Amino acid sequence: MQHRLDAPEDCKRTDGDFPEPERQPEPEADKGPVPQLPGFAAQLIGQRMRAMYDTIAQEPVPDDLLELVRKLEAKEQQK
Repeated sequence: MQHRLDAPEDCKRTDGDFPEPERQPEPEADKGPVPQLPGFAAQLIGQRMRAMYDTIAQEPVPDDLLELVRKLEAKEQQK
């Protein structure tokens, strides 16, 4: 099967056919200090995040993932 790489004459565009891209304003270098949470709020968020991730880390690794890792390791050892 052949693919046509050139456009027909009535479909060709010139540079004037494309709109100019919109210019985005430059980000300001100095936006001032970044607001911070009070100490107790940051500590509470940290504790809850650690508790959530600890439960995830305790879950067993799925067998499919373990098999994939074994295959990749075997492939690496063959090199």
